[in-house]
Amino acid sequence: MSDSDKLTEAEIQGIVRQEISRVGRSVLSIVVWTLLAGFTILIGLQAIQIAFYLDGVAAVAVAIVGILVVGASISLLYYLHWPSKK
Repeated sequence: MSDSDKLTEAEIQGIVRQEISRVGRSVLSIVVWTLLAGFTILIGLQAIQIAFYLDGVAAVAVAIVGILVVGASISLLYYLHWPSKK
């Protein structure tokens, strides 16, 4: 017999309760980070849009910041929702 056959009902309930709590936090974390990434994509796109109304070096700088923010947000979404296959 393995060690898991010797667990009491209370121990099993405690383990299940702990795992349900852990999974709940994980799902909540994914939702929060997804919403944050969505908002930052919008902020990055707006920075790119603002760059079209600026002149000179400021326009280039704001456009680069916008592109970096959008890229970082898309990569965060990728890592959150498409896990690597091993």
